[in-house]
Amino acid sequence: MIPPSRAPGAATDPTGDGDVAGKPWWLRAALAVGRRWPTWLALTCAAISLADVGDGLEYMILFVLPATGYLFLAVVDRPRITWVVAVAAMATVVVLRTLDIDPWPALAVVVVALAAVGLLNDRLRRPRLYALQSPGALAFMAFGLVVLSVPATVAGYLVAIGLLGHAAWDAMHWRANKIVARSFAEWCGVLDLVLGVGLLALLLVR
Repeated sequence: MIPPSRAPGAATDPTGDGDVAGKPWWLRAALAVGRRWPTWLALTCAAISLADVGDGLEYMILFVLPATGYLFLAVVDRPRITWVVAVAAMATVVVLRTLDIDPWPALAVVVVALAAVGLLNDRLRRPRLYALQSPGALAFMAFGLVVLSVPATVAGYLVAIGLLGHAAWDAMHWRANKIVARSFAEWCGVLDLVLGVGLLALLLVR
């Protein structure tokens, strides 16, 4: 009997429980903790980052860049390469900033180009989550531009809102288990949520 094929765009690393029947309780507990490694990694990253946060504007890239990456992964329909794409995208931004090149114009061009390609190859014409990728990436990009245009005293709060908005976006992808690797959606969602709440708290007490 031929096993059913995986649906297009389905992530390949779901964090399901698997078959743990018959295993000792301590091993089941260890496996349960281990399956949540994206959450532990995100909490660690957030704690380190919040310990040395400035005005919060440094976090703006965290909801614009991933939205662009999600759009790219929807166009190529390769969830398996999610982490490779994420690392490559972050490395590119670091290199651009090192060379004193503003990454925002390049990101805007990439978003528009990906939206056009995705419509041409029909990947972004699919229903539900696929159809939301272009509007979602454009919305996060536009929100980032709004943040850049307001006073710094207001911008930090908007960045926190953007992070919380992207946490919800991550949750949608995690639940659907499509377009991006589920482990990345979990990591990104927890990171965005903790940074967004932490940034709001820090801004309110300053």
